[in-house]
Amino acid sequence: MHTFYVPPPQIHTDTATITDSEQHHLRNVLRLTPGATIRIIDGQGNVYTAEVLDIGTNRRPSEARILTHEFHASVLPALTLFQGLPKNDKMELILQKATEIGVTQIIPIDSEHALQKPSQSRYERWHRVVTSATKQCKRTWLPKLCEPQTFEASLTQLDKFSLRLILNPHLTQESRPGHIKTVLREVSQPTSIALFVGPEGGFSDREVTAATQSGCVPVTLGMNILRTETAAIVAIAVTAYEYQL
Repeated sequence: MHTFYVPPPQIHTDTATITDSEQHHLRNVLRLTPGATIRIIDGQGNVYTAEVLDIGTNRRPSEARILTHEFHASVLPALTLFQGLPKNDKMELILQKATEIGVTQIIPIDSEHALQKPSQSRYERWHRVVTSATKQCKRTWLPKLCEPQTFEASLTQLDKFSLRLILNPHLTQESRPGHIKTVLREVSQPTSIALFVGPEGGFSDREVTAATQSGCVPVTLGMNILRTETAAIVAIAVTAYEYQL
């Protein structure tokens, strides 16, 4: 059964309205016809089975009749990835895999070694990557993809998290990272986790110091120096494993 993402405002008591890229996928890629049964998610835990009533046109949306509905509660701890902006192709890989593994929120951050300033069209493409990955892995909650922000702005949000981690493979006078596994096992039931992953080149010493002073715990993934996309995927996977996300 094919899955479609439909925002909550487009889902009513017994019908759902499918628009934009999701409608294009239904009409022009899958070429579904009235009577086809589909799966719909709203990105907030609601899952519907529905019957296609009208595939629509280029100017008229597709319509589906809701047959069944179930709700899936979100899983704790909520995991937010603060990702230093790498090159475009690497960011898309991070978004895809982070979504598959179970991240709750993704916040791109403009740090000292960031390698891009995404345009609006690039940001919209990132949204499509996250949506596609959510559907592919059968998630019911769509990760929230935030607007890019500065590293300094991200530090002002840390009081909302019960556990705050920053990847830093380098030993410095200000911080001596412990292995992420050790740190995670010291906190049995966090409700929310902030995970900072640097771009190519990592975070600067100044940024690591500022994050540490704001409550972040510096952690490492081992002796090897990983590429940013590898580090993000491994760190999220280890965290998901430890807390059974």
